[in-house]
Amino acid sequence: MITETESRANFIGGSEANMIYMNYNTKTFREWWSNKLEGVVPETPSNLHMSVGTILEHDIIDLYESINNVTGIRDDQKIKGIARANTDYILNDCIIDVKASKKASEWFSKQRIPIHYKRQLIHYAYVYGFSKGMLIAYQVDDDLLDNPFMELSRNNLYEIPVEITEQDIQTHKTKIEFLEYCKGNNIMPEG
Repeated sequence: MITETESRANFIGGSEANMIYMNYNTKTFREWWSNKLEGVVPETPSNLHMSVGTILEHDIIDLYESINNVTGIRDDQKIKGIARANTDYILNDCIIDVKASKKASEWFSKQRIPIHYKRQLIHYAYVYGFSKGMLIAYQVDDDLLDNPFMELSRNNLYEIPVEITEQDIQTHKTKIEFLEYCKGNNIMPEG
């Protein structure tokens, strides 16, 4: 997690990747971009699911590594222009995000994740120069939400490959570079 306030204000992070795909004329985008131009870091919203996800992240990776007998890189950070990646996990040449959700098994059965999670992986892949992405998703229930320190079960862990195409990376790069130009000139993008 990026904790430096200045970094959040001056860069576009993975959790913000979905914003760059928005219509620039929407109120949501304009407020977000105004904050970027002014160097303001709005209060980060949080809820029970987000808090539990943060608590469980390393336990989920521990479980994944023990099942697969692998060791990857955790919590790595890299900057490419205005884009900043603060990754959950990297294994070889694959960028991996970790999520704890009541929908993990549904995502796995459909082999489809929410678009904002895919865009987050595209953002990380762009920054690192990778072309492989995956979501490690853990199925949570109400008991685990109430007590996130329970032992995790391998039966609730899902690996969901996420296709990241050259076109995905190129589209992302174009959007990031345009916003970097706008930020450098302290202007609101149009279009």
